[in-house]
Amino acid sequence: MKGHHFLPAFITIIVSYIAFHIYSASWIARNLALPPASARTLRLAFLLLAFFSPFTMFLRRHYMSPALDWFYAAGYAWMGIILLAGSVFFLADILNPPARRFLTPSGFQNFRIAFMAALGLIIIYSFYGGLKTPVVKELRLTVPGLPASMDGLKIAQISDMHIDSAYKLSKLSNIIDLINAQTPDLVFITGDLLDPGLDGPAQLQLGVLMRRLNPRLGVFGVLGNHEYYFGYEKSVAAYKDCGINLLRNEAADALGVRVIGLSDITTEKTTEKELTDLLAKYHTGGFSLLMSHQPLMFETMARAGDFVVFSGHVHRAQIFPFHIFVRLCYKYFYGLYRVNNSFIYVTSGAGAWGPPMRFLAPPEIPVITLGG
Repeated sequence: MKGHHFLPAFITIIVSYIAFHIYSASWIARNLALPPASARTLRLAFLLLAFFSPFTMFLRRHYMSPALDWFYAAGYAWMGIILLAGSVFFLADILNPPARRFLTPSGFQNFRIAFMAALGLIIIYSFYGGLKTPVVKELRLTVPGLPASMDGLKIAQISDMHIDSAYKLSKLSNIIDLINAQTPDLVFITGDLLDPGLDGPAQLQLGVLMRRLNPRLGVFGVLGNHEYYFGYEKSVAAYKDCGINLLRNEAADALGVRVIGLSDITTEKTTEKELTDLLAKYHTGGFSLLMSHQPLMFETMARAGDFVVFSGHVHRAQIFPFHIFVRLCYKYFYGLYRVNNSFIYVTSGAGAWGPPMRFLAPPEIPVITLGG
């Protein structure tokens, strides 16, 4: 892809994911003192399980069936479980030498049992974090030179819901109630609202729910990369049914507030020159609000003018220790950043992709109030 070099990180992720399976199987065999034949069987089973989640993703993208929701859920859940298991087992191995030195044999046995119990609690907590309704995160952003007309402007952001089945709609309903209670002036949908697996009836329900949003200046949105996976034309139609003013490399004015929306930079293979030309066309001076699903090329934006940028996509890595790999790809990982007189807020997102789990990366609904 032009301008974005994710292949090394992608290969690192795939190799590491398979290594997590082999390492976890070996750890279990070693610490449970399994006989050689049983240990080999366990390693083979875990190696096969390494392909379970990718197969689930492939199947869901090409064969959407509510009857298989349980199968999809299991495949995605395993992805999260093995990441957590490998991390906990690795930590246990790091602590093994001092534990052997200072603990009695029975104490050391309890030490290993404690790590297994901790893994179980972390997995349960991660499912809770992935399934719960996100909290509202209120921020006040002081912007030098902010026009008086934008002072006090309140913007709520929904990002990365990844709605691929009916059960996620109940969480969305709660989110909409929380946002309406905040009485924002604008609501921004910064992509990945949709995902493969969303069928017709659930899509109709989604449209009904989204139209309950009632900000004073309207609801605006951009497409994320998963909308392209869902189907470009289908996604455009779905956003329209939801009452979202979809901006595809274009701008709109909301009672004097300029809003610019970028189509997904990576999927569209947008170059820095193309981005600079687009911003020169639509940025009218002063401050503009800008939606960009992926937090990329922020420095280019900051050189082109003064913007408050709203992004998502990164999920704050969703499950630790995946943070390590995600940071290889994204300089702007989570939270508020500033370059020159431009700001970008990268949200952790309101939903979850893949595993319905979050660990050390809680979901959120940002509500940002601008001030001079």
